[in-house]
Amino acid sequence: GINAEYGEEREDAKNVNNWHWSEADATNTSKDFFKEKFLDMTATGADGSVRISEMTTCTGEASVNNRKGKVIYFFEWNIVLKWAGKTTMSNDNITGKIEIENISEENSADEVDITTRQTKNGAEHSKLHAMVKSQLVPRCRKAIEEYIEFLQVKHGKQVILPTNKGGGINGQPQIKKEAASVNTIKKKMDETVLSSNKTEKVDMKRTDINLTDSFKCRADDLFQCFVNPDKMRVYFNGAAEVDPRESGKFSLLGGAISGSFLDIDPPKSIQLHWRFKDWPTDMYSSVTLTFKDTGSSTELTLNQVGVPQCFVEQITSGWYKYYFNAIKARFSYGSGTL
Repeated sequence: GINAEYGEEREDAKNVNNWHWSEADATNTSKDFFKEKFLDMTATGADGSVRISEMTTCTGEASVNNRKGKVIYFFEWNIVLKWAGKTTMSNDNITGKIEIENISEENSADEVDITTRQTKNGAEHSKLHAMVKSQLVPRCRKAIEEYIEFLQVKHGKQVILPTNKGGGINGQPQIKKEAASVNTIKKKMDETVLSSNKTEKVDMKRTDINLTDSFKCRADDLFQCFVNPDKMRVYFNGAAEVDPRESGKFSLLGGAISGSFLDIDPPKSIQLHWRFKDWPTDMYSSVTLTFKDTGSSTELTLNQVGVPQCFVEQITSGWYKYYFNAIKARFSYGSGTL
């Protein structure tokens, strides 16, 4: 028979309808996967070549579970990689780091934080660092995307025990869909707005939001992240329609955010007419973005006037998660040197 509490297999290897809990530890095989994917990953160009030479840190765990015929995987990883290479103009061994944080079932590959650093300053170091950002970082994201499929193929069938009909439910293991399909930015942003019916009942007193953040890039590079349609589509995962000129319209996240450009003064400031889709039709806030080059980084100041008080927490969180942190993750503006 089977112990219903602990989900042990029966002597005849049957787990009727895969009703009982079974689990496979995927920690060690995950570490082997990351080593195989990351080590010796190379990038070449006119300025030289660089490769990932070492995985200095790989902390976390992973498991794959079956409950009632459904395969659910849990994982959380933080990884630090060392890169090394030489330029065509120097025989010096140039090194740096790639830090990959928050690899988990809650984040799609596009939402994982990847930052890069170069060990020393200098023109030759910066050349290789640029190659790391442009070539190795996208390949690291691809490897993370492949990791989810790896868990399914390597461990998914292990936790679907044989049933009295053979195989899993309907003869196939039921795999949880990739995080990106359920954890999209649009879905998250939709959760932060109220329905039209609720809005009418909410106290719409208005207030201001003031935020400051720092980015490891030049002011013009950061400025372009807020007016360049191609760059905006990168960190909004394609969900950005932008006409970057005075009085030009923008629509983000399937219309969850919309408005117009009031003033564009590159690379110093941008003024926007900005609203959530479920605000009353005539309600807009005014957003001013100011960019200050400090020499070692760019300081971004945001002032948003006319925000309904009931939305302050959600909007503040949204600016960091869907704008600031997304820009840092996708363009590696979170750390390192210019």
